[in-house]
Amino acid sequence: MVLPLFLEKPSLPPTNNAAERQLRSVVLARKVSQCSKNERGATTYMRIKSVTETARLRGHDPVDVLMALRR
Repeated sequence: MVLPLFLEKPSLPPTNNAAERQLRSVVLARKVSQCSKNERGATTYMRIKSVTETARLRGHDPVDVLMALRR
C-alpha cells in the first residue's frame, strides 16, 4: 500500500491551504484591475505573477528574472 507523501514526511502539510491563500490575492487583484475582461489580459497577468512570485520565493529579484526572460 502506498501512503500519502505527507504521512511519510511529517514536514509536508497535508493540505494545499498555503497555495490557496497565496492565490487569493492574485484572483482579487485580477478582478479589481479588470485584466480578466479578456483572455489575453488574464493570461498575461497570470504568467507575470507566476514568474515574479516563484522568483520571490526562491530569493531572486523578480525584476531581474523578468528582464532575463525578455532577452
